Amino acid sequence: MFAALLVAMFVLTGILMAEVYGRLRDLSTASTDNLQWNIAQLEVELLRLDAQISTTAQQVEAEETTPADAAASLRTRFDIFYSRIATYEHGHLYQPLWQGAENAAILKGLRDYLQSGAVLVDTPDAEFRTHLAELGQLTAAQKKPVRALLLNGVAQFAQTSDEARAALSQTLTRLALSSLLLIAVLMSLALKLLRLLRQGRRVAAENEEVRASLETMVASSLDAILVVNRKGRILEFNGAAETVFGYSRKEVLGKNMAQKIIPQHLRGAHVEGMRRFLATGEKKVIDAGRLRLEAMRKSGEIFPVELSITAAELGRHTVFVSFLRDITHQVQAEADLERARDEARAGEKAKSDLLTVMSHEMRTPLNGILGSLELLKRDPLSERQLRSLRAAKLSGDLLLSHVNDVLDLSRFEGVQEAAANVPFDLPELVEGLMTAQSAPAKARGTALRAQYLTDGLTHVLGDPAALNRCLVNLVGNAVKFTQDGEILVEIERLQDGATVEIRVSDTGSGIPEDKIDSIFDEFVTVDPSFGRESGGTGLGLAITKRLVTRMGGSIMVDSIEGEGSLFQITLPLPQVEAPLQAAEAEVEVLEDLPPRQVLVVEDNEINRDILTDMLTELGQEVETAPDGPTGIEAAQTEWQHIILMDISMPGMDGIEALSHMRRAGVESPALAVTAHASAKDHKRILAAGFAGIVTKPVSLDQLHKALSALADEGAGGPEGRVFETDHSQLGRQTRDDFVDRMGQDKFAALIGKFSKDASALLTSLQGAEALSAEAVQEAHNLAGMAGLLGEADLQSALKAIEDLPAAQQASELPDLVDAARHQLEALSP
Repeated sequence: MFAALLVAMFVLTGILMAEVYGRLRDLSTASTDNLQWNIAQLEVELLRLDAQISTTAQQVEAEETTPADAAASLRTRFDIFYSRIATYEHGHLYQPLWQGAENAAILKGLRDYLQSGAVLVDTPDAEFRTHLAELGQLTAAQKKPVRALLLNGVAQFAQTSDEARAALSQTLTRLALSSLLLIAVLMSLALKLLRLLRQGRRVAAENEEVRASLETMVASSLDAILVVNRKGRILEFNGAAETVFGYSRKEVLGKNMAQKIIPQHLRGAHVEGMRRFLATGEKKVIDAGRLRLEAMRKSGEIFPVELSITAAELGRHTVFVSFLRDITHQVQAEADLERARDEARAGEKAKSDLLTVMSHEMRTPLNGILGSLELLKRDPLSERQLRSLRAAKLSGDLLLSHVNDVLDLSRFEGVQEAAANVPFDLPELVEGLMTAQSAPAKARGTALRAQYLTDGLTHVLGDPAALNRCLVNLVGNAVKFTQDGEILVEIERLQDGATVEIRVSDTGSGIPEDKIDSIFDEFVTVDPSFGRESGGTGLGLAITKRLVTRMGGSIMVDSIEGEGSLFQITLPLPQVEAPLQAAEAEVEVLEDLPPRQVLVVEDNEINRDILTDMLTELGQEVETAPDGPTGIEAAQTEWQHIILMDISMPGMDGIEALSHMRRAGVESPALAVTAHASAKDHKRILAAGFAGIVTKPVSLDQLHKALSALADEGAGGPEGRVFETDHSQLGRQTRDDFVDRMGQDKFAALIGKFSKDASALLTSLQGAEALSAEAVQEAHNLAGMAGLLGEADLQSALKAIEDLPAAQQASELPDLVDAARHQLEALSP
């Protein structure tokens, strides 16, 4: 706007100045003095003409000159006057002179004079003398009009000059105003330019500050920063980029980026991507956030980078700003983390596999122990025999409890099952626990009692099995760590009416302060030394806490070392009405089952015998098979109503055997008999087509429930149910228990067969440098049999052969074979 106004003012001033110049010029040309002088010249010329006429007449009379010369001089003077009149008549400065009537008449008289005079002047020389007098009269007659013209012109031109001066004055005034306005505009423009100059300097200073800050940021950035133009030439290369890529800034400026830092195998994709972007604007890497790619150092080393590229417009040019970070260490750390994760998963798998093996190896012989006790319980026995039976059952249950601890822990680490929610008699559960623990407590000189501090505790709604397990663990621990003291179990319903608090306190050795925080962790014991007085797996309290949490409660502990401990369980156990049920007899009477044919496929001879005895007692007709192929053949040759199939068998396992049976057309429902306790194993077994699962050790009641389910639900089976026996008592297997149950003769026969098979295996391994698959399987079978026979040392020796890693077989196998042989030689029936 200022520029347009300034131009307009300059144009106006120019116009006014041109007008002033014209008026000054006209005023100078048409001044009164000049006009007066020019008109006076007319009068002078007239007088000179008149004098020339007189002089010529005198000379002609005196014959002082010739007529021709006299006529020539007069004609010249007449012509001068004639031209003067013509100038005044036609000159533009004198046009205003002739506007008045008087002056116009004078001009007409002058024209007539000139016309008449010209005729007289132009007469021949011989006649010239005769016309001089007439010419003189005509000339003298014009003196008075010329004088009047002079006076009129002076007055008129004076008036014109005054008007021109007035116009000039007005023009000069307008010029002055225009100049003042122009000066004001120029001053405003100057002020504006001054402000713009100051603002420009301030902006320049700010830009310089920002530029310096950006340069500092770029220079100090931990990320490599590259600026590249459309042609791929490097325009900027910061210090971090020098460190990352090994180039100095001077080495790469103006050079092609692809040739310097992009690996050979990625250059083609880079060039194609740039071409596509410049042609179509399509973006894949540009403005795509942080990407992981590879880059190349000056040395040629290829390394991983995290890259971000942004396109920026600088005027009509496009540049690409790249931020790169060397992530070599990060990628290595991630690889290490993944490797650690895989190792952890492998460890978890190994742990799961170990628990599976433990389940099979330990629960399989327990099946024989507890199954035999179930059968003996139904026979008429003397008082001494009943005491022995109870002792054997207590020992077997103790061993089973250790197995269950580990297996329960495995279950808790898998999919959590919801706690049961059934009515039960809480005092009855507590009293049963007190009865079971009274004998070991008495043996340690410890008083064991229970107190019910409030009403409303008779029948409650909850999970009796889980609560019983928790109390068994807490009271059992109290018994183990209390000598000649007192154990008190207090039960109290809190004021909210739905919550019950159970406190187990003792006056035992207590828990060290540094152990309190870890007492509920897995495999933690108060005294881990070899000389400790109380054994255990260190899983009881860990399982107790998980059971309490699953039931929606909480558990706390307070202990003083040397004075005793207090465990406090708070559980939601609302009161319910007592259910109507018949009193249970000491020996449970099982309902009769319809007689059916049952095929038992089991590789363990003792387990076959136990299952045969149980099935026979349940009124079933039994046929047995020692392995999978034999079982397949037996299932095809004769119709079987039910198939009981062991899962872990050498050569062909139960899953594969069932698959062969189904392909052969055998449609009989099959129950899996297995020591595998994990939910993952159960899912795999059921998916193979088994109608249900009976877990080892198998009890008579458990087997009765499974067969009843098959009878009630038909050939479709019990829809994938798992039948387990809850063993809440503690016990431990001994060789004497086995002899008492099976008899000395059968035990001796089994020992003889076992010794023969074990001796054959050890003889085949003598001098061997590696284990075959058959030898590993045989060692596995014999280790299980040794454990069943109560030969723990021999079982450990055979287990060490089974578990020997391939890399150590050549060096350690001979020593292990010798150790096993030494234990076998010590074995006697």
